[in-house]
Amino acid sequence: MTQMRERKLRVLWATDGSQSAKSAIPILRQLVLPATDRLLVLNVAPHSVISGARPDPAFLAGVAPGARRRALLEAQQLPEREATLLNPSVPVQAVSRWGNPIEEVLRTARTISADIIVMGAKGHSNLALLFLGSVAQGVVQHSTRPVLVARPGTESVAHVMVGYDGSPPARRALTFLDRLAIDTRVRITLLSIIEPFAAPAGTPIGYRKQALEEAHRINEQNQRLAERRLERIASRLEMAGRKVKTEVIHGIPGLEIDALARKEDADLIVVGSRRPSPAEHYLLASTAEKLVRHSHTSVLVVR
Repeated sequence: MTQMRERKLRVLWATDGSQSAKSAIPILRQLVLPATDRLLVLNVAPHSVISGARPDPAFLAGVAPGARRRALLEAQQLPEREATLLNPSVPVQAVSRWGNPIEEVLRTARTISADIIVMGAKGHSNLALLFLGSVAQGVVQHSTRPVLVARPGTESVAHVMVGYDGSPPARRALTFLDRLAIDTRVRITLLSIIEPFAAPAGTPIGYRKQALEEAHRINEQNQRLAERRLERIASRLEMAGRKVKTEVIHGIPGLEIDALARKEDADLIVVGSRRPSPAEHYLLASTAEKLVRHSHTSVLVVR
C-alpha cells in the first residue's frame, strides 16, 4: 500500500434486495464508493442473486415471454431502489439480467470491465453447498477480478486482516488495498501462515531424531523469513501513517486466518488467490474459497 492511487474503480454490486445483500452497504459506503467513479447495481431474474439455487437451463428457456418480461421489470425496479439506499455521489446504473446468477454476474462484470464485484452472502449448510453451491462461492471460484463478499454484522471497518505469503497473488491483494478508501485510523494486521514441515511418516527409527531436528530447523527458518517479509511491509505502511501489526502463525491457512479474525474482531479479511482448476476446487479448495464458505468475517478475494 502506498500513497499513489490508480484510476478510480468501476464497481459491480450484485443484490437481490435481501438483508443479506444489504450487508454489503456499510462496506460499500465506507471503503468502496469514495474510490469509485462508476457503480452498476445488478439483479438477476428469475432467481435471487444470493440464493443457493442455480436455475435449470430448461426452466429458463421454457418461461413464457410475458412472464419473462414481468420478471425482468421487477428485477429492474429492485436495483433502482437499492441504489437510493447508498445515496451515492457517483453515476449509478441499475440493470436486470435473466439467467443463471453466477454466469450473469460474471458476464456483467466483464462487460463493464469491473474492477471489483461486491456481494452480500448468507450462511449455507454443508449439504446445500455440496449439492447446489452458493452464488458467492461460484463467483469467487470463476472470477478473474476481485470479489468482496460482505457478511452480516459488518457495520463499519475498523480492522483489516491481510493474509500475506509473499506470492504474486498476495502482492496483488496488498496493492489493491491502496485503491480502496481505507482511512489511516483503520488498523491493519499482516498475517503470514506457515504450514508446518514434519518428518516424513515411516522414517526409520535410526534416522528419526535427525529428521525431527531437520524439520524443526526448516520451520524456524520459514518463521524468520516470514517475520522479515512482514516487517519490511509494515515499515513501509507505518511510514505512510498506517497502524500496523504483524503475526506469523503455524497451521492451516484458512483455519488460522478465520480463527485469528474472530479472536481479534477483524471486520475484513483480504487474501490474494489464483484461479483454481476444477480439480483443485473440488479436491482441495483454495484458502480464499474456504474463507468465503466458512468465515463469519467479510472477505475480499483479489485476483
